[in-house]
Amino acid sequence: MWTPDKRKEEVYFMNVADTNFSSTIPIKIYDLDGFVSGSSYHTHDYMQIWYVYRGSCDHYLNGEKHRMVKGDLFILPPYIVHKVIPVIESEIRIIGCEFSAAFFDEKTKDFTNTEEFFDFAYIEPFLLSKEKIKPKLHLTGRTQQQVEKLMLELLKEYTEQGKHYSLFLRAQVLQVLAIIAREYHKAVSIKKTKDPVEEYRMNVIYAIEYVNENFAEELRLDEVCQYAKMSKSYFSYLFKSLTGKTFTEYVTSLRIQKSLELMEVTNKTITQIGYDVGFYDTAHFCRTFKKIVGISPTDYRKTQ
Repeated sequence: MWTPDKRKEEVYFMNVADTNFSSTIPIKIYDLDGFVSGSSYHTHDYMQIWYVYRGSCDHYLNGEKHRMVKGDLFILPPYIVHKVIPVIESEIRIIGCEFSAAFFDEKTKDFTNTEEFFDFAYIEPFLLSKEKIKPKLHLTGRTQQQVEKLMLELLKEYTEQGKHYSLFLRAQVLQVLAIIAREYHKAVSIKKTKDPVEEYRMNVIYAIEYVNENFAEELRLDEVCQYAKMSKSYFSYLFKSLTGKTFTEYVTSLRIQKSLELMEVTNKTITQIGYDVGFYDTAHFCRTFKKIVGISPTDYRKTQ
């Protein structure tokens, strides 16, 4: 049986439905592109769905870190304390959906009293105790395509607010919940033999973490593949599937992002910053920087 998680031992703040939603309809759909809110521990008195459209982030729940990549989502009932931190903030894109119990029945203000909901069956699978909450659900294939399409349609409908948009939102949210509930059921009740993608997915995630921690070193694809215990071709395929970038593109983007951070907090020379992030040729660093950022490192520093 689900009960609100009202722990006091953690420092967090509360987001409240009365101030989070407009008076018209108690739902909000938003696009977090290049940034993430909720990087400090917090909770809320409404339900929340986040779908990772691009990039990767760490979801902290019950004191544990869970890496989320493209195709992952989480759905949380009210009063669950958590936080989300992007791996590379500029690369992240998350489609979020939040709604209160009144979204389904305006007479109902609390998810703990939903027995009379016509749509209670859609909500019930997610009203779990904090110990049973899934920190993430990985979607693949047709299911991922369905959910991603629905989340984008929700965002479009919410943004444009055409005639009867609230009815469309309600129908689409119920469809998303039904799909996710089915995937939850599969994860719990069906034991499948892992396909190769799932079997090696964590190997690639560990390799990504290795790259993130050693970006300033000379990173060779062959060596990282050995670290992941995978062939170069299959590693490259899975790496791009999870990050949206080739290995070289990812490393280059990460190094440039780190160089931007150093320019903002240090007075080091352009050459030294290049060395610090893994570029041992200043001319190459400047060319790459301008290609990605749009201006030279020197011009960028002048804007700070």
